Amino acid sequence: MTRTTSSIDFYEVLSLPFTASSSTAPSKQQIKLAYHKALLKHHPDKAGAIAKDTALRSTATPSAPGSADSPGPYTIDQITTAYKTISDPVLRAEYDRSLRLDRQKVAEREKTAHVFHTGLEVVDLEDLACDEGADGDVWYRGCRCGDERGFSVTEEDLERESEHGEIVIGCRGCSLWLKILFAVGEDDG
Repeated sequence: MTRTTSSIDFYEVLSLPFTASSSTAPSKQQIKLAYHKALLKHHPDKAGAIAKDTALRSTATPSAPGSADSPGPYTIDQITTAYKTISDPVLRAEYDRSLRLDRQKVAEREKTAHVFHTGLEVVDLEDLACDEGADGDVWYRGCRCGDERGFSVTEEDLERESEHGEIVIGCRGCSLWLKILFAVGEDDG
């Protein structure tokens, strides 16, 4: 996955923890040391030599580039931008505020399920074919990937989402999504 300057986490670039409190924030000396380590770690000419030197001195297995505990590689420009932003108190305060807002928005989207779905199409429940069975009704629709019942929704699924009057389901054969709108009728029981 390619990273762009606007989508990278400057704290991640410098391998520094992001803290909400200014009292536990890294000092200027810690930031400078992290900057130099990041430059050495991601420098195209030095990275190979450092990895070999670390592997010779270490008894543990070194982490592979791109593994979970070794993100990157980052460019020198990204590292320098991260350092300039984190080391300047005014820029850092602004960056921290935007980072907190971005993380809050992501958390809200996950909580409210407002997530972007590839190829989302909106249809009414009436547009789907229905199989009536002893176990309950199943509505289905074919997908353009060729799966005749790619989108399938059960009566139980609809009951679970009855409060919202819509349900988003993914095709079982590809990455397309379908939003199904439906009205909930009151039983005169």
